[in-house]
Amino acid sequence: MKLNRTPLRSLALLMLLFGLVSPAAAGLWDDPKNLEALPKDISPEALRATMRGFATNTGARCSTCHVGEDENDIRTYDFSLDDKEMKLKARHMIRMVADINGYLEEKLGKPAAELLAVDCATCHRGQTKPEMLHAVLERSYRAQGMASAIAEYRKLRERYYGDYAFDFSPKALMKLAENLASVDDYEAALGFLDLNLEFNPDSARTYVFKSDFLIEMGDKAAARESLLRAIELEPENQFTRQLLENLDNS
Repeated sequence: MKLNRTPLRSLALLMLLFGLVSPAAAGLWDDPKNLEALPKDISPEALRATMRGFATNTGARCSTCHVGEDENDIRTYDFSLDDKEMKLKARHMIRMVADINGYLEEKLGKPAAELLAVDCATCHRGQTKPEMLHAVLERSYRAQGMASAIAEYRKLRERYYGDYAFDFSPKALMKLAENLASVDDYEAALGFLDLNLEFNPDSARTYVFKSDFLIEMGDKAAARESLLRAIELEPENQFTRQLLENLDNS
């Protein structure tokens, strides 16, 4: 597989924004060995920045991929070893990112500087395992029920709100509710929409979702109340007004 090096170089330069390594580790990047996915002539500065970027963008540490006698002392690491499976996986991911950016550059006929490049953070968002919030909560719900999933949401929100790891806008819980409604689990879908409204009380679209699920459950009166609340929040939304008219005429 041919490795497109231009996106990797661009990525490395961007990663310089993440800061410098401690003076105690100076010189560790000067003579890298066993480079398979990164350019073999990569500069010490670019290599250091790239590694720091991986850590920032994926939530990983040096010990995630590399072997050291003391995982807290970077001077004890032998970075050339391939003993850890995660390092081998990381190489595949590095090549994948380079291939995607190279493919876009080739097919769109634009230089790399004019393209919106993919990098680790595009998917990982600071997480080693890049999951979307709705997927985390759905798994928790399937395994342990509504109370567990709601507790998980509150814990994640307390820890990550304001970070880019998870999306705490109304969209995530609406996506989860939509997934559950698609398999006729309307009660759970409504439960997650109520949780959404607890934290996003002005989300008119959440009320519209509620009305749709309530109609499916046969509760037209509650559905109507939900649509009225949505209209109160967005009085100019003609689509919601049409939904209310359709409900009243049904």
